[in-house]
Amino acid sequence: MLYALHYTLCAILYSVPFTIPSFLCYTNDVEKPKMRWIEAHPVMHEDREMLLIRDGEGITENPLIVSKDVVYLLSLMDGTRSLRDIQVEYMRTFGELIYIERIQELVETLNVNLFLLNDHYKNYYEKLKEEYEQAHIRKPYLSGKSYPENKDELLVFLDEMFQATAHGESKGDITGILAPHIDYARGKEVYRDTYPYIKHIDKPLLIIFGTSHQPTDKIWNISLKDFSTPLGIIHNSKELGRLIRNNPVLKEYIAEWHHRNEHSIELQLPVIQFLAAGKNIEILPILTGSMHDYMTGQKHMEDEEIMSITESFQELLNIYGKPYIVISGADLAHIGAQFGDIHPLDFLTLNQSQDKDEAILNRIRNVDASGFFNTIQDEKDVRRICGLTPIYFQLNLLSGSQCEIVSYKQWTDGKSSVSFAGGVFYKSK
Repeated sequence: MLYALHYTLCAILYSVPFTIPSFLCYTNDVEKPKMRWIEAHPVMHEDREMLLIRDGEGITENPLIVSKDVVYLLSLMDGTRSLRDIQVEYMRTFGELIYIERIQELVETLNVNLFLLNDHYKNYYEKLKEEYEQAHIRKPYLSGKSYPENKDELLVFLDEMFQATAHGESKGDITGILAPHIDYARGKEVYRDTYPYIKHIDKPLLIIFGTSHQPTDKIWNISLKDFSTPLGIIHNSKELGRLIRNNPVLKEYIAEWHHRNEHSIELQLPVIQFLAAGKNIEILPILTGSMHDYMTGQKHMEDEEIMSITESFQELLNIYGKPYIVISGADLAHIGAQFGDIHPLDFLTLNQSQDKDEAILNRIRNVDASGFFNTIQDEKDVRRICGLTPIYFQLNLLSGSQCEIVSYKQWTDGKSSVSFAGGVFYKSK
């Protein structure tokens, strides 16, 4: 549904993605509407600059296109203002009258599409979460969006994606893979250079770390569900799951909900199924939360939680006793307008960012978890290294290995850029 309030107003001229402020309580109705956290991106619609607002959490998949003056109305919906208050604020700011019926119409559309933080949203959310928690299989979220949902079409798609690969030769006992989690369209060269190495792996367990792009309460979010793709079901390790449930530390990090619509692990699976066809493999998916508090010094890397998780997990893997590899689905720098940077993304900026990526990749080559973290902390993570947490834990678990970086790309559309790399870890000789 399109809202376009035809006033010759500047309102607030957003040119980059932003988040509408919200709080952590619910309103009971729409008399004092409160927006949920949303994503907004500038788009051109019918030769006008508009904004596409969507639910980053994926509770609703219905995006709305709104004009910039509507954005101002959304910013007033913080749960403290009535519709009449919003009308008065708008008139006070712009000197133009907006009819209360227009505001009501907007609020009702937001409510129906679950963009308001109220009882309607709360009830829907709780039902959806309960259904997901009870399901034994995590269904694909991105099929039909980021890749074909039809099995045969997906096989053709992956065959075309990997047909030009050189099929890299293994240099030893492979212990891990560093891969992107960007979409296949932008990351296909690095996926293609990296994942064929999985053909050299004959280990039954793939521990897959991925970035959680939604806030999480925990730094680890372990899923014990089987995951499905159009290519079939890839099973979670039932034996390892039992050990985790019985572990006094790790059982507290079983958290299924964040896996529901997260792409960082899902995008690894069709590629693994395609290239490792015929191999008997199981997975353990772990989404990682933010390390922001460690970056800012509010917490320290010697923190008891990190040490407790990693030591408990290593002990558990020793009890499990079977060979495994550690995969991370993790991108590197995110810079430019799409990510909130105000400076132009010129050739010099891209080169400087690539140099900084190289410093990070050197730490990965040496499988130096603390050095990797410190290098990013030294630049205050201003380039938003999206794969910070999964790569850190991958390096931590693979201490004693060595890594060869086999691919790197810095994607850009001229305004924004994402970088990512492919790496293969080997047991040190």
